[in-house]
Order: sequence, then structure tokens, then C-alpha cells
Amino acid sequence: MSFPYPLVIFDLDGTLVDSAPAIARAVNRTLTDWKLRNYDLAQITGWIGEGSRQLITYAMRAAGSEVDIDAVMPGFLKHYGETAPDGQAYPGVEDTLATLHGQGVQLAVCTNKPEQFVRPLLQARGLLQYFDGIVGGDTLPERKPSGVPLLHLCAQAGVEPRDALMVGDSEIDALSAHNAGVPLVLVRYGYHKSLDLDAVGAVAVIETMPELLQLH
Repeated sequence: MSFPYPLVIFDLDGTLVDSAPAIARAVNRTLTDWKLRNYDLAQITGWIGEGSRQLITYAMRAAGSEVDIDAVMPGFLKHYGETAPDGQAYPGVEDTLATLHGQGVQLAVCTNKPEQFVRPLLQARGLLQYFDGIVGGDTLPERKPSGVPLLHLCAQAGVEPRDALMVGDSEIDALSAHNAGVPLVLVRYGYHKSLDLDAVGAVAVIETMPELLQLH
């Protein structure tokens, strides 16, 4: 049976790739640059999902710094660029993408990670070849939870929003899908914070990425 959605749009961090350890290294290197305390992986993971600027803002403020974030960003982005390709694909992700791609399904990535870091990460994990569209947090004037990035990718693929599928792990992804009128699948792993995955009206909530292939 062919897959029921001609376009699948994936979140990146926490959905395709476990990037939190790499992101945490970049955050802590930045905090060290400013002679501030470092934080553990669990704390930093709780700050992921709203883009790099908000991430380092959370970290700097938690550490008691009121320094202008504009002054912090260049150093943080340098560290981020160094660590970003280290994220590891979750089990079954590559096989799932290869299967969908082989069935002629168009695949895209919609993430709040700066676009300059998206392709190197996907390339490092051998996943870039499967994607037709990529939108990062700074690609368009609006980012998730706005529906604009998803609508952009739908238009690019020539697919109506109701016929596309968003696959993510967080409230940001759920809100973006809702705002765009795109059906949603959530993964139980990833960085969902306090989100009740079963209460947001997703088409499915899956334990592992290969379960996506069972949708009909």
C-alpha cells in the first residue's frame, strides 16, 4: 500500500536527530566564554525548540547574565557550527526516509535551527539526499509555531496543506501544524517537555520512526 500523504514535513531536533548533546556543548562553551556556570544536558534540553537566539537567551539569563544577546550570538553561532554535525539520527530514521522517498513521497524539513546548520547536519548523517525542501528558523520572516513555514513547503511541493503531514515532537510543532491546517504525527521520544502528546489531536503518536510507515 502506498503512503497516504504525498508530502511529509519533519521537524529536525528531537524528531529526526538527537541533537541535544551537541547543542548542550555549544551552549556550555558559550557560557564558559562569558565566565558563567555550565548546565547539564537535561536543563539545556528543556530550552531547545524556539530557535538558537531564544536558546542562548534562556541560558544566559539562567546563569544570571544580563549581557546584550547580540554580543553573545556570534560566539554561540561559532560553537553551534562546530558541534551541530555531531547530532545522531534516531533509530530507524534513515530506513524510514529511504522507504518514503522510494515510494515517491516528497520529504521536507521544517526546523527552528538556523538554516546554515541544517544541511551540514543532514549531510553528516547521510540524510540530505532524501529531502526536497528545507526551511530553517531564519529562512522566512516567520518560523514555527507560525503556520507560514509549513504552508511555504506545501506550496513549494504543490500539495494542499490538508494532504501534507507534519511529523514532530513538541508543542511548537503541534501549534505550527494546527496553524497551517496540516495533519500531525508526534513521536514519543524527543524534546516534548510537558506536552501531553495524546491530547493535541494528532493523527498518530508513534514510539519509533518506522511506525510512520504503518499509517493508512
